[in-house]
Amino acid sequence: MASTSPPTTSAAVVAAAQQGDERAWETLFDLHYTRVYRFFRARLSTSEEAEDLASATFMEAFRSIGSFRWQGKPFEAWFFGIAHHQLASHYRSRKPIPLQHETAVRDEFLELEIRDILDRLHPDYRTALELRFIIGLSGIEAAEVMGRSHGAFRSLLLRAVRAFRDESSRDESGRAPQNALAATPRRTLRRSSPPVSA
Repeated sequence: MASTSPPTTSAAVVAAAQQGDERAWETLFDLHYTRVYRFFRARLSTSEEAEDLASATFMEAFRSIGSFRWQGKPFEAWFFGIAHHQLASHYRSRKPIPLQHETAVRDEFLELEIRDILDRLHPDYRTALELRFIIGLSGIEAAEVMGRSHGAFRSLLLRAVRAFRDESSRDESGRAPQNALAATPRRTLRRSSPPVSA
């Protein structure tokens, strides 16, 4: 069976992009746009926000690719580091948007719950979960991004999933829902804990 793992970026493509080669940038876009968009879409309320931040990530990569150096980690680690920075800047700058109906409230609440749990995890746990389940890298690719062997990454991912579930259960046991609207996202959050597959 043919592998469905996303391709990684070759040194030749990166070198050409550093020289401003248009085709190299088209290749980078084709390789990474879907994954970086998926990363943002999983953490933001609208597709428009995700598209804007995906575009901003490529723009920043274009401006700063001259500083990229191969230092034992793949290009994806550097590129998604830019994506993380863009997301953090977005969270700091955005203003609250009034929510109009119950479904929007539930969706926003769930987004905040998951983000809050991830923020409380050890940084390595959060990174492992994001690379594997939000960005969608294969276990081998995520291990390379984090500079670990595949076996070490599998162990890390298992601990990360357990920590996520523990934090989710702690939230549920420590805070009684005030109404049905508050209760719904917590039940959904527990079901959303990812299975370990690396």
